[in-house]
Amino acid sequence: MLKRKKDPLRKTFEILYSVRLLKDRVSRIQSRLDDRASELSERLVQLQMHGDKYLASRYAEEVANLRKLSSRLSMLMYVLDKVDLAVQHAIVRREFSSLASELSGLIKDVGKLPESRIPDLGILFADLEASVRELTDIVSYDLPGPSYNPPANSEVSRIIEEAKATLREKLEPVH
Repeated sequence: MLKRKKDPLRKTFEILYSVRLLKDRVSRIQSRLDDRASELSERLVQLQMHGDKYLASRYAEEVANLRKLSSRLSMLMYVLDKVDLAVQHAIVRREFSSLASELSGLIKDVGKLPESRIPDLGILFADLEASVRELTDIVSYDLPGPSYNPPANSEVSRIIEEAKATLREKLEPVH
């Protein structure tokens, strides 16, 4: 049976699509959280005006939790923006091997975040991780052939390192 040679460029475009889909989903979830926090804040003010301190304190805790999750999602959005930029840069420069090696570690680290377990995001993260694994396989088993190999550039590495540093800050326990 003939097997078609897998194209790293096509797989990289799939990764770019997955990242942008994730960014859109994170943005929508963050918007819903912000809307819910503002609604609860309005109810909180009404409860304080009516003198119900216990219920007002419960609403205040919920608003604080929603805003905390929203800020964590904004950090995840920042990491996804950096990954998007690195993937675009790799597509232009045709540097698929460095992209695959950098993204595989980063995606595993992102998978450790609690936000990646949100049901709307979990499937998309799994799809992204599978695409990165496939790109790694394609690049590692790719035989040398006539192709454009530009000189090595550290731009992709620098962008991914910034995203990793941001992710490490979020994974470290707060004292």
